[in-house]
Parts: sequence; C-alpha cells; structure tokens
Amino acid sequence: MNKSLLKVARGEEKADLVLKNGKIVDLYNCEIIEADLAISAGIIVGYGEYKGREEKDLEGQYILPGFIDAHLHLESSMVEPAEFCRLAINRGTLTVIADPHEIANVRGVDGIKYFLDQGNQLPWNFHLMLPSCVPATEAETTGANLTADDLYNLINEPGIFGLGEVMDYPGVIKGSDIVWDKLETFKDYFIDGHAPEVAGKDLNAYLLGGIQADHECTTAKEAKEKAARGMYIMIREGSVTKDMEELLPAVKDINHSSFMLATDDRHADDLLLEGQIDHLIKRAIELGMEPIKAYRLATLNPAKALGLNDRGAISPGKRADLVILQNLEEVKISEVYKDGELISKDYEALNFPEINKNTEIYQNVIDTVNISAVKQEDFSLPLAKTYRVIEIVENQIITRERQIEREPGENPGDFLNRNSLTRVAVIERHNATGNIGLGLISGLNIQNGAIASSIAHDSHNIIVAGKGREDMLVAVERLEELSGGQVVVSDGKVIAELPLPVAGLMSDLSLEEVSKRLKTLDQAAEEIGIDIKSPFMVLAFLALPVIPDIKITDKGLYDVKSSKHIDLTLN
Repeated sequence: MNKSLLKVARGEEKADLVLKNGKIVDLYNCEIIEADLAISAGIIVGYGEYKGREEKDLEGQYILPGFIDAHLHLESSMVEPAEFCRLAINRGTLTVIADPHEIANVRGVDGIKYFLDQGNQLPWNFHLMLPSCVPATEAETTGANLTADDLYNLINEPGIFGLGEVMDYPGVIKGSDIVWDKLETFKDYFIDGHAPEVAGKDLNAYLLGGIQADHECTTAKEAKEKAARGMYIMIREGSVTKDMEELLPAVKDINHSSFMLATDDRHADDLLLEGQIDHLIKRAIELGMEPIKAYRLATLNPAKALGLNDRGAISPGKRADLVILQNLEEVKISEVYKDGELISKDYEALNFPEINKNTEIYQNVIDTVNISAVKQEDFSLPLAKTYRVIEIVENQIITRERQIEREPGENPGDFLNRNSLTRVAVIERHNATGNIGLGLISGLNIQNGAIASSIAHDSHNIIVAGKGREDMLVAVERLEELSGGQVVVSDGKVIAELPLPVAGLMSDLSLEEVSKRLKTLDQAAEEIGIDIKSPFMVLAFLALPVIPDIKITDKGLYDVKSSKHIDLTLN
C-alpha cells in the first residue's frame, strides 16, 4: 500500500521508470499484454500508457516477474552465498528459500548466522529456513545439535522464514516429542516437508504436523496423492535427482496452482553450464508444457504457496523484481531488475556488492576439520572369511549389500584386486573422537590411488576411498591441511584438489574456478581407474544413512532397513 503513488498510477505524475514497447506476461489469465509498465519507489505502479522520468524501449521483449527457487541448499553449489547470488540474479532468480541443513550439521548456529550475514547483504530476496534435523540421524557423529529452543532463539533474526524440510517423517508420524516441539514452535510459519514415498494413513499423520510442501515426489501418482491432501508439490530438478519428467504429467489445469519448481541441490558445473531456475523452466517447456504455465511454476505459484504476496506477478503494488526475456521458449534473459533497479545485463551482474569477510561470523565457519591422528593401520582389513561389501548402483544414490569370501591364505591386496573392491573409510572430523568406520566398495574401480572429500551427507565427516592404505592416508592428511575439500591421490602424491575452507563444504573461489577444478578432479579420478560419472557425488552419498540399503558412517557399516550398525565381517 502506497498512497503517495496514486497520482502516478492515475497517470497524472511521471513514474520513476517506464518500460515501453514491452510484452507483459499476464500470469493470471495466461495471456500477453502489450503496454507500458510504470515503476516508482521500487514497485509496479501499473501498466497502460505512462510517461516516466526515465523511459526505456524494450523493443518487443517479454516482461516477467523475478523467478523464485522454492527450496535449495546453497552449500550444494560449493561456493559462498555471494558467489551463488551473482549467478542466480544473472539467471533471473531473485527470491530463494534456502535450507542451511548442511552447514548447520557442521557448525550449528554459527553456520546459520554465516548464511544470514551474507544473504542479507545481497541484491535478492533472501529467505532462510531453520533446519529441522540437526543432527540428521543418530547413526553418525555430527558437528551440532539444534533443539527447538535453539531454533526459537533464532526465529526473529532478519531473513528467517520458517522450518526447513522435516526429514524425520517417522518421528512426525509416531509423535516424537523432539520433532513435535519444533513443529509446534513453527506452527505460525511455513513448514517445509521431506516425505519420500509416504502415503495413505502415514501421509495423513504427517500432515497433522502442519507441513505444507514436499520436494521428494518421484512419481506422478505420489504427487497427485499429496496434492489431493493439500500439499504443495515442488518439482525438483537438481544435479543428482531429476524428477521433472516423471512429475509433469501430474500437472493439470485444475491443479496447476499446487505445483512449483525447486532446484534442491545443484552443483557448480551444472549451474554454469545449464543455469538455475531458468534451466528448470526451459526443461519444462522442452517436455511439452505451455511456456506461460511453465513460468507460473517459478513465479506466481510459489509466491502464493509461500505467502509472498508482494511478488510473483506483474501487477500494481508488487515489487518491481523483473526479468526481461528475448523469447519465452528459450528463456534467454537480457536484463534483470531488482526493486526497479537494473542489476544484471546480458548475464553480467552490475554493481555487485563486496562482502566483508573480516568478521567473527566468517571466522566461525572456517578451520572446521578437527580429527585425531590417523594411521595407515586404520585402513587395514580385519582377517575374516566373508566380508560385507557396499555395492554402488549406477546413476542411483541407493546401494546394495554383497557378501564376498576371501580365499584361504589370500592377502588383502589380491583379495581386493580379484573382486575389484575398494577400501572406504569415514573419519569423524568435528570433535576429534577418533571414530573411523571401515568398509569395502564394489563399483568404484580404483586401480591405483585414492579420493577423499569433506562433503559426506548429512554430517559431513571425511570420507576416503582407495586401493592402498598409504594413498588413503595421504588424502586424509591433505584434507586436514586444506581444512576441507576434495582430493585425488596417486602413488603417494596429490594430483588434483579443490580446497573447501568454508565449513569443509564451500570454496572461497569463483564459480568459474570451482567448476574448472571439479573437471580437473574428475579427470584425475579417471586416471586412477574410476569409470563412473561424478565419483565425488557418489562418495558423498555412501555416507548418507537414510538411503537404502547399506551405508557407512564414522561408527561403521549401517543397515538402513534395520536402522542399526552391522559388522564388516561375517565369519
């Protein structure tokens, strides 16, 4: 509401800025309107015929509201929030709903405050969810523990929007006091969901917790059932999990408003190569969705679902957060406006702010690798006849259990080579407990060397895989020196590395440099024999003890179905 702009709206006074000769995309009626667009004091005053103190001819280009990413983890980009923001605004994303689940599992409240400090300084609409599951599970050692009281103490911080994805769906359904304390604390806020394959009466129970959305649907049937019960469905298209092709058939004219777009986890190389929410819009159009309806999934629909009533459409009184497109089908962006100010042109950010890192907040999220002394012997296989093996499933984050026998008198090296097995270990890196979980992998195919990473979902301990113990030790020691990162080792030497000094999750380098180094890491991984796509991504999910069937944590092998740790050896 702005009474001072009434004369501008009536055309009796000039607007601050008038965009002329543009095609306004009417997302309410799914039509195109050719008219002037008047902007004053950072908001849309109206469209029709207007004069402005500044006038700009758009030469027939399309005008859309800024895009909204309804759910994402900034950490997955592997760059700091400011660097991510630079790319996002160039790609038209002006509103993000970020869940700091990863950094909070490393640094707790300090990690959340770091995101708030950077996010609130940047030229976008930054909304931060408070993570509901820190720790994510009791199966591993994490860096923090956030209670309902901890979250309540942050609830009034500028930028806080609601409660992040409630991953502990069994706890919701069964009435866990720990989980429900958090739900009740946020009953007046937006509560995001995480309920893969939860259906029927369990879904009914889950929704009694006030949970409003879900990004874990993988089939049209699942999406329709959840939408029928009033949930908003976030169609996810990340770097690993791509659900759009399966879910779009569920989107009909009658239920369209229940769906929106979200990237969830999108990595640096994909962001540079394909884009952000703009890529998801383009993908939806390629899969057959009408362009204007595809844009609604990234603008009007999430704005309404999330209660962001000041954005999401081109209409009087809304923020002048605008994306100017050369055409709708290719999602080719020429300009981006934030509150009526031009902030990006031809995919280049203008007057982008510098972030002050010389602060206590920043210092609290670096130097996060704290491990006890590690020795080669820690990677030695115990003598046994039969071993449990984690079998990697190609292009999936699920794994299977195999049981492999060692021949009588066979030495460990021959046993590994004969069965194409790789050693894997998870080293606790938050509290120097000395915990080391040891296992075996089938499917990584390392011939000579090791890879290691401080990104290992969800607790992000150090995970290392290798053929020989010496190379594994070199990799772990290098990660300790870097205070987090990703490395490839061969013949006792580091041949490629990416430092991730910010919580062991993010680089302080540019997105372009991170993408370049990721390619170098993948090439180095190929040199030591790894023949699967995205080996570091595969490695990260081997430590996620909520995805079937068998995983590894700093406490050892873990059977997801029985929810208990199991021995590496059987007999």
